[in-house]
Amino acid sequence: MSPGRVMCGADQLETDARAVLRNRRVALVTAAPQVNARNEPVVEVVSRVAGRQLVALWSLQHGFFSDRQDNMVFSESFTHPRLKIPVRSLYGKQLLPESDWLEDVDLLLVDVFDVGTRVYTFLNHLVMVMRHLSGSGISIGILDRPNPLGGQVLEGPVADPAWFSIVAQLPVAMRHGLTAAEYLTMGRDHYRLNLELEVVKVRGWKRGDEFSGTWTYPSPNMPAFATARLYPGAVMLEGTNLSEGRGTTRPFELAGAPWLDACGLARDLRKLDIHGMDYLPLGFRPGFGKFAAEFCNGLLMLPRPEWDGRSFCLYYDLIRLTRNRHPDHFTWQQPPYEFEYRRFPMDMICGGSLVREWIEADRPFREVEPEIKNALDAYRESTAPYLLYE
Repeated sequence: MSPGRVMCGADQLETDARAVLRNRRVALVTAAPQVNARNEPVVEVVSRVAGRQLVALWSLQHGFFSDRQDNMVFSESFTHPRLKIPVRSLYGKQLLPESDWLEDVDLLLVDVFDVGTRVYTFLNHLVMVMRHLSGSGISIGILDRPNPLGGQVLEGPVADPAWFSIVAQLPVAMRHGLTAAEYLTMGRDHYRLNLELEVVKVRGWKRGDEFSGTWTYPSPNMPAFATARLYPGAVMLEGTNLSEGRGTTRPFELAGAPWLDACGLARDLRKLDIHGMDYLPLGFRPGFGKFAAEFCNGLLMLPRPEWDGRSFCLYYDLIRLTRNRHPDHFTWQQPPYEFEYRRFPMDMICGGSLVREWIEADRPFREVEPEIKNALDAYRESTAPYLLYE
Protein backbone atom coordinates (compact mmCIF):
# COMPACT_ATOMS: atom_id res chain seq x y z
CA MET A 1 0.00 0.00 0.00
CA SER A 2 1.54 3.29 -1.08
CA PRO A 3 1.77 6.15 1.46
CA GLY A 4 -1.48 8.07 1.71
CA ARG A 5 -3.50 5.50 -0.20
CA VAL A 6 -6.84 4.51 1.31
CA MET A 7 -7.97 0.92 0.78
CA CYS A 8 -11.62 0.17 1.50
CA GLY A 9 -12.80 -3.30 2.39
CA ALA A 10 -13.75 -4.06 -1.21
CA ASP A 11 -10.21 -3.18 -2.34
CA GLN A 12 -8.84 -6.02 -0.18
CA LEU A 13 -11.33 -8.69 -1.18
CA GLU A 14 -9.09 -10.29 -3.79
CA THR A 15 -6.11 -10.52 -1.42
CA ASP A 16 -6.04 -11.03 2.34
CA ALA A 17 -9.75 -10.31 2.85
CA ARG A 18 -10.82 -13.25 0.69
CA ALA A 19 -11.03 -15.35 3.86
CA VAL A 20 -14.23 -13.54 4.89
CA LEU A 21 -16.06 -15.65 2.29
CA ARG A 22 -14.81 -19.04 3.60
CA ASN A 23 -16.77 -21.15 1.11
CA ARG A 24 -20.02 -19.70 2.41
CA ARG A 25 -23.09 -18.87 0.34
CA VAL A 26 -23.22 -15.10 0.05
CA ALA A 27 -25.97 -12.50 -0.32
CA LEU A 28 -24.39 -9.13 -1.12
CA VAL A 29 -26.03 -5.90 0.06
CA THR A 30 -24.87 -3.11 -2.23
CA ALA A 31 -25.87 -1.02 -5.25
CA ALA A 32 -24.75 -1.09 -8.87
CA PRO A 33 -22.90 2.29 -8.74
CA GLN A 34 -20.74 1.13 -5.80
CA VAL A 35 -17.11 0.78 -6.95
CA ASN A 36 -13.68 -0.07 -5.59
CA ALA A 37 -10.53 2.07 -5.92
CA ARG A 38 -10.05 0.85 -9.50
CA ASN A 39 -13.60 1.98 -10.33
CA GLU A 40 -14.75 -1.61 -10.76
CA PRO A 41 -18.32 -2.28 -9.63
CA VAL A 42 -18.29 -4.05 -6.28
CA VAL A 43 -20.87 -6.50 -7.64
CA GLU A 44 -18.37 -7.58 -10.30
CA VAL A 45 -15.51 -7.87 -7.81
CA VAL A 46 -17.52 -10.03 -5.41
CA SER A 47 -18.84 -12.12 -8.29
CA ARG A 48 -15.29 -12.72 -9.55
CA VAL A 49 -13.99 -13.71 -6.11
CA ALA A 50 -17.00 -15.64 -4.82
CA GLY A 51 -18.07 -17.31 -8.06
CA ARG A 52 -21.09 -19.52 -7.49
CA GLN A 53 -20.97 -18.73 -3.78
CA LEU A 54 -22.70 -15.43 -4.64
CA VAL A 55 -26.33 -16.49 -4.60
CA ALA A 56 -28.23 -13.18 -4.33
CA LEU A 57 -28.00 -9.40 -4.28
CA TRP A 58 -30.04 -7.34 -1.81
CA SER A 59 -30.84 -3.66 -2.35
CA LEU A 60 -31.87 -0.90 0.07
CA GLN A 61 -33.68 2.42 -0.45
CA HIS A 62 -33.29 3.93 -3.94
CA GLY A 63 -33.00 0.45 -5.45
CA PHE A 64 -30.16 -1.58 -6.87
CA PHE A 65 -29.46 1.02 -9.56
CA SER A 66 -29.75 4.00 -7.15
CA ASP A 67 -32.41 5.38 -9.46
CA ARG A 68 -35.48 5.62 -7.19
CA GLN A 69 -36.50 8.84 -5.49
CA ASP A 70 -36.91 9.50 -1.77
CA ASN A 71 -39.57 8.75 0.82
CA MET A 72 -41.45 5.53 0.19
CA VAL A 73 -40.75 5.21 -3.54
CA PHE A 74 -40.36 1.44 -3.73
CA SER A 75 -38.13 -0.70 -5.94
CA GLU A 76 -38.87 -4.17 -7.26
CA SER A 77 -36.99 -7.43 -7.10
CA PHE A 78 -35.72 -8.89 -10.38
CA THR A 79 -33.13 -11.26 -11.82
CA HIS A 80 -29.69 -9.83 -12.55
CA PRO A 81 -29.39 -9.96 -16.35
CA ARG A 82 -25.79 -11.21 -16.45
CA LEU A 83 -25.30 -13.08 -13.18
CA LYS A 84 -28.73 -14.75 -13.35
CA ILE A 85 -29.20 -14.45 -9.60
CA PRO A 86 -32.04 -12.70 -7.76
CA VAL A 87 -31.77 -9.01 -6.88
CA ARG A 88 -34.05 -8.77 -3.85
CA SER A 89 -35.47 -5.39 -2.84
CA LEU A 90 -35.59 -4.61 0.87
CA TYR A 91 -37.40 -1.35 0.12
CA GLY A 92 -40.65 -2.54 -1.36
CA LYS A 93 -43.74 -4.23 -0.01
CA GLN A 94 -41.63 -5.27 2.97
CA LEU A 95 -38.57 -3.80 4.71
CA LEU A 96 -37.25 -7.12 6.01
CA PRO A 97 -36.12 -10.26 4.17
CA GLU A 98 -38.72 -12.91 3.53
CA SER A 99 -38.09 -16.36 4.98
CA ASP A 100 -37.31 -18.01 1.63
CA TRP A 101 -34.56 -15.43 0.99
CA LEU A 102 -32.59 -16.93 3.88
CA GLU A 103 -32.73 -20.59 2.90
CA ASP A 104 -29.54 -20.58 0.82
CA VAL A 105 -27.56 -17.82 2.61
CA ASP A 106 -24.74 -18.27 5.14
CA LEU A 107 -23.18 -14.79 4.95
CA LEU A 108 -24.75 -11.39 4.40
CA LEU A 109 -21.90 -9.34 2.92
CA VAL A 110 -22.41 -5.58 3.22
CA ASP A 111 -20.79 -2.81 1.17
CA VAL A 112 -22.92 0.33 1.33
CA PHE A 113 -22.15 3.98 0.61
CA ASP A 114 -23.19 5.86 3.74
CA VAL A 115 -22.85 9.65 3.65
CA GLY A 116 -22.22 10.29 7.34
CA THR A 117 -25.70 11.55 8.30
CA ARG A 118 -28.05 9.49 10.48
CA VAL A 119 -31.17 10.24 8.40
CA TYR A 120 -29.66 8.55 5.34
CA THR A 121 -31.50 5.26 5.70
CA PHE A 122 -28.94 2.63 4.68
CA LEU A 123 -27.34 1.90 8.06
CA ASN A 124 -30.56 2.19 10.05
CA HIS A 125 -32.25 -0.20 7.64
CA LEU A 126 -29.38 -2.65 8.04
CA VAL A 127 -29.76 -2.51 11.82
CA MET A 128 -33.41 -3.47 11.30
CA VAL A 129 -32.31 -6.39 9.09
CA MET A 130 -29.74 -7.48 11.68
CA ARG A 131 -32.43 -7.51 14.36
CA HIS A 132 -34.51 -9.72 12.09
CA LEU A 133 -31.59 -12.10 11.49
CA SER A 134 -30.52 -12.40 15.13
CA GLY A 135 -30.26 -16.07 16.07
CA SER A 136 -30.68 -17.26 12.47
CA GLY A 137 -27.10 -18.51 12.13
CA ILE A 138 -26.44 -16.11 9.24
CA SER A 139 -23.25 -14.10 9.72
CA ILE A 140 -22.73 -10.46 8.75
CA GLY A 141 -19.59 -9.44 6.87
CA ILE A 142 -18.84 -5.74 6.41
CA LEU A 143 -16.56 -4.35 3.72
CA ASP A 144 -15.95 -1.08 5.52
CA ARG A 145 -15.51 2.38 4.00
CA PRO A 146 -14.42 5.70 5.52
CA ASN A 147 -17.04 8.11 6.74
CA PRO A 148 -16.89 10.71 3.93
CA LEU A 149 -17.38 13.56 6.42
CA GLY A 150 -14.63 12.30 8.70
CA GLY A 151 -15.04 10.78 12.12
CA GLN A 152 -14.21 13.59 14.53
CA VAL A 153 -16.76 16.39 14.01
CA LEU A 154 -20.22 15.60 15.37
CA GLU A 155 -23.35 17.68 14.79
CA GLY A 156 -27.00 17.91 15.64
CA PRO A 157 -29.24 16.23 18.18
CA VAL A 158 -28.85 12.65 19.37
CA ALA A 159 -31.89 10.56 18.45
CA ASP A 160 -34.28 9.78 21.30
CA PRO A 161 -35.20 6.05 21.47
CA ALA A 162 -38.87 7.04 21.69
CA TRP A 163 -38.55 8.30 18.11
CA PHE A 164 -36.73 5.36 16.53
CA SER A 165 -37.65 4.61 12.90
CA ILE A 166 -35.96 3.76 9.61
CA VAL A 167 -34.16 7.14 9.90
CA ALA A 168 -33.07 6.49 13.51
CA GLN A 169 -32.48 3.00 14.87
CA LEU A 170 -29.82 4.01 17.40
CA PRO A 171 -29.17 6.92 19.79
CA VAL A 172 -26.69 8.58 17.44
CA ALA A 173 -26.09 12.17 16.38
CA MET A 174 -27.32 13.66 13.12
CA ARG A 175 -23.73 13.82 11.85
CA HIS A 176 -22.71 10.60 13.51
CA GLY A 177 -18.97 10.33 12.84
CA LEU A 178 -19.00 6.53 12.40
CA THR A 179 -18.11 4.15 9.60
CA ALA A 180 -20.60 1.49 8.55
CA ALA A 181 -18.78 -1.18 10.58
CA GLU A 182 -18.71 1.00 13.69
CA TYR A 183 -22.40 1.91 13.32
CA LEU A 184 -23.52 -1.69 12.79
CA THR A 185 -21.36 -3.05 15.61
CA MET A 186 -22.94 -0.49 17.91
CA GLY A 187 -26.34 -1.65 16.64
CA ARG A 188 -25.55 -5.29 17.40
CA ASP A 189 -24.60 -4.45 20.98
CA HIS A 190 -27.42 -1.95 21.54
CA TYR A 191 -30.02 -4.61 20.72
CA ARG A 192 -27.96 -7.50 22.19
CA LEU A 193 -28.18 -9.45 18.96
CA ASN A 194 -27.05 -13.03 18.53
CA LEU A 195 -25.03 -12.40 15.38
CA GLU A 196 -21.48 -13.05 14.24
CA LEU A 197 -20.14 -9.85 12.71
CA GLU A 198 -16.89 -9.80 10.71
CA VAL A 199 -15.24 -6.59 9.50
CA VAL A 200 -12.76 -5.97 6.71
CA LYS A 201 -11.30 -2.70 7.97
CA VAL A 202 -10.25 0.29 5.90
CA ARG A 203 -6.52 0.83 5.57
CA GLY A 204 -4.84 4.22 5.40
CA TRP A 205 -7.71 6.38 6.66
CA LYS A 206 -7.62 8.58 9.76
CA ARG A 207 -10.72 9.80 11.58
CA GLY A 208 -9.92 13.44 11.00
CA ASP A 209 -9.88 13.01 7.22
CA GLU A 210 -12.77 13.66 4.88
CA PHE A 211 -12.94 11.09 2.08
CA SER A 212 -14.78 11.43 -1.21
CA GLY A 213 -13.09 8.55 -3.04
CA THR A 214 -14.78 7.88 -6.35
CA TRP A 215 -18.14 9.54 -5.83
CA THR A 216 -20.61 7.87 -8.14
CA TYR A 217 -24.09 8.49 -6.73
CA PRO A 218 -25.42 6.56 -3.75
CA SER A 219 -28.88 8.03 -4.40
CA PRO A 220 -30.39 10.31 -7.06
CA ASN A 221 -30.20 13.43 -4.90
CA MET A 222 -26.71 12.84 -3.51
CA PRO A 223 -24.77 13.54 -6.71
CA ALA A 224 -21.56 14.95 -5.25
CA PHE A 225 -19.39 15.16 -2.17
CA ALA A 226 -20.40 18.83 -1.86
CA THR A 227 -24.00 17.66 -1.39
CA ALA A 228 -23.02 15.32 1.43
CA ARG A 229 -21.16 18.09 3.27
CA LEU A 230 -24.35 20.17 3.48
CA TYR A 231 -26.70 17.26 4.09
CA PRO A 232 -26.52 16.99 7.94
CA GLY A 233 -28.29 20.36 8.11
CA ALA A 234 -29.99 20.56 4.72
CA VAL A 235 -31.93 17.35 5.32
CA MET A 236 -34.07 19.30 7.81
CA LEU A 237 -35.60 21.15 4.84
CA GLU A 238 -37.47 17.91 4.12
CA GLY A 239 -39.43 18.59 7.30
CA THR A 240 -40.60 22.00 6.05
CA ASN A 241 -42.48 23.42 3.07
CA LEU A 242 -39.25 24.88 1.70
CA SER A 243 -37.87 23.15 -1.38
CA GLU A 244 -34.55 21.45 -0.69
CA GLY A 245 -33.68 21.63 -4.37
CA ARG A 246 -34.97 18.21 -5.38
CA GLY A 247 -35.85 18.31 -9.04
CA THR A 248 -32.82 20.50 -9.80
CA THR A 249 -29.16 19.72 -10.44
CA ARG A 250 -28.21 21.17 -7.02
CA PRO A 251 -30.25 19.23 -4.43
CA PHE A 252 -29.55 20.25 -0.81
CA GLU A 253 -27.42 23.15 -2.04
CA LEU A 254 -30.56 25.13 -2.89
CA ALA A 255 -33.38 26.20 -0.59
CA GLY A 256 -36.42 28.15 -1.68
CA ALA A 257 -40.13 28.64 -2.30
CA PRO A 258 -42.29 30.83 -4.57
CA TRP A 259 -43.08 33.11 -1.62
CA LEU A 260 -39.54 33.38 -0.18
CA ASP A 261 -37.85 36.78 0.19
CA ALA A 262 -34.48 35.34 -0.79
CA CYS A 263 -32.56 38.62 -0.64
CA GLY A 264 -33.92 39.37 2.82
CA LEU A 265 -33.09 35.88 4.05
CA ALA A 266 -29.55 36.20 2.68
CA ARG A 267 -29.13 39.43 4.66
CA ASP A 268 -30.43 37.72 7.80
CA LEU A 269 -28.01 34.82 7.39
CA ARG A 270 -25.02 37.07 6.75
CA LYS A 271 -25.66 38.75 10.09
CA LEU A 272 -24.94 35.38 11.74
CA ASP A 273 -21.40 35.62 10.32
CA ILE A 274 -20.92 31.91 9.63
CA HIS A 275 -17.26 31.90 8.64
CA GLY A 276 -16.61 30.68 5.11
CA MET A 277 -20.24 30.54 3.94
CA ASP A 278 -22.12 32.84 1.59
CA TYR A 279 -25.55 32.78 -0.03
CA LEU A 280 -26.52 33.63 -3.60
CA PRO A 281 -30.16 34.68 -4.14
CA LEU A 282 -31.44 33.19 -7.37
CA GLY A 283 -34.46 31.58 -8.98
CA PHE A 284 -35.00 27.91 -9.79
CA ARG A 285 -37.81 25.74 -11.09
CA PRO A 286 -37.91 22.15 -9.74
CA GLY A 287 -38.73 19.46 -12.25
CA PHE A 288 -40.36 17.37 -9.52
CA GLY A 289 -40.84 17.37 -5.76
CA LYS A 290 -42.04 20.41 -3.85
CA PHE A 291 -43.24 23.22 -6.13
CA ALA A 292 -42.73 21.09 -9.24
CA ALA A 293 -42.72 23.31 -12.36
CA GLU A 294 -43.18 26.45 -10.21
CA PHE A 295 -40.68 29.30 -10.10
CA CYS A 296 -39.01 29.47 -6.69
CA ASN A 297 -37.07 32.30 -5.12
CA GLY A 298 -34.15 30.69 -3.38
CA LEU A 299 -30.63 30.67 -2.06
CA LEU A 300 -27.66 28.71 -3.34
CA MET A 301 -25.23 27.88 -0.53
CA LEU A 302 -21.69 28.91 -1.45
CA PRO A 303 -19.14 27.40 0.93
CA ARG A 304 -15.60 28.71 0.58
CA PRO A 305 -12.49 26.61 1.31
CA GLU A 306 -12.24 28.02 4.84
CA TRP A 307 -15.75 26.85 5.82
CA ASP A 308 -15.53 24.38 8.71
CA GLY A 309 -18.16 22.05 7.23
CA ARG A 310 -20.70 22.41 10.05
CA SER A 311 -24.05 22.62 8.30
CA PHE A 312 -26.53 21.85 11.07
CA CYS A 313 -26.25 25.29 12.68
CA LEU A 314 -26.63 26.96 9.26
CA TYR A 315 -29.87 25.23 8.32
CA TYR A 316 -31.30 25.41 11.83
CA ASP A 317 -31.12 29.21 11.69
CA LEU A 318 -32.14 29.33 8.02
CA ILE A 319 -35.39 27.56 8.90
CA ARG A 320 -35.91 29.69 12.01
CA LEU A 321 -35.33 32.95 10.12
CA THR A 322 -37.59 31.86 7.25
CA ARG A 323 -40.37 31.08 9.71
CA ASN A 324 -39.96 34.52 11.30
CA ARG A 325 -39.88 36.32 7.95
CA HIS A 326 -42.85 34.41 6.47
CA PRO A 327 -45.20 33.41 9.32
CA ASP A 328 -48.18 33.25 6.94
CA HIS A 329 -46.46 30.95 4.46
CA PHE A 330 -44.01 28.75 6.36
CA THR A 331 -45.35 25.42 7.64
CA TRP A 332 -44.00 22.12 8.86
CA GLN A 333 -44.35 19.33 6.34
CA GLN A 334 -47.08 16.82 7.17
CA PRO A 335 -46.73 13.02 7.29
CA PRO A 336 -46.30 10.44 5.93
CA TYR A 337 -42.53 10.37 6.07
CA GLU A 338 -40.57 7.12 5.79
CA PHE A 339 -43.40 4.87 7.03
CA GLU A 340 -44.42 7.20 9.87
CA TYR A 341 -48.00 8.40 9.45
CA ARG A 342 -48.67 10.46 12.59
CA ARG A 343 -45.63 12.45 13.65
CA PHE A 344 -44.13 15.51 12.01
CA PRO A 345 -41.42 14.60 9.48
CA MET A 346 -39.25 17.28 11.11
CA ASP A 347 -39.39 15.38 14.40
CA MET A 348 -38.57 12.08 12.69
CA ILE A 349 -35.59 13.70 10.97
CA CYS A 350 -34.27 15.21 14.20
CA GLY A 351 -34.97 12.13 16.31
CA GLY A 352 -37.36 14.01 18.59
CA SER A 353 -39.43 17.18 18.84
CA LEU A 354 -36.88 19.44 20.56
CA VAL A 355 -35.45 21.07 17.43
CA ARG A 356 -38.88 21.95 16.09
CA GLU A 357 -39.91 23.32 19.49
CA TRP A 358 -36.75 25.42 19.74
CA ILE A 359 -37.39 26.91 16.30
CA GLU A 360 -41.01 27.62 17.19
CA ALA A 361 -39.75 29.43 20.30
CA ASP A 362 -37.39 31.47 18.07
CA ARG A 363 -34.30 30.31 19.93
CA PRO A 364 -31.16 31.05 17.85
CA PHE A 365 -28.69 28.22 17.41
CA ARG A 366 -26.13 29.94 19.63
CA GLU A 367 -28.67 29.71 22.47
CA VAL A 368 -29.42 25.98 22.10
CA GLU A 369 -25.87 24.97 21.16
CA PRO A 370 -24.81 24.22 24.78
CA GLU A 371 -27.70 21.75 25.14
CA ILE A 372 -26.73 20.03 21.90
CA LYS A 373 -23.07 19.98 22.93
CA ASN A 374 -23.86 18.24 26.22
CA ALA A 375 -25.71 15.51 24.35
CA LEU A 376 -22.90 15.19 21.81
CA ASP A 377 -20.28 14.88 24.56
CA ALA A 378 -22.22 11.98 26.09
CA TYR A 379 -22.70 10.45 22.64
CA ARG A 380 -18.98 10.69 21.88
CA GLU A 381 -18.23 8.81 25.08
CA SER A 382 -20.83 6.12 24.28
CA THR A 383 -19.32 5.44 20.85
CA ALA A 384 -15.70 5.24 22.02
CA PRO A 385 -15.73 1.41 22.44
CA TYR A 386 -16.77 0.97 18.80
CA LEU A 387 -14.18 3.15 17.07
CA LEU A 388 -11.92 1.12 14.78
CA TYR A 389 -9.72 3.96 13.51
CA GLU A 390 -7.56 6.62 15.13
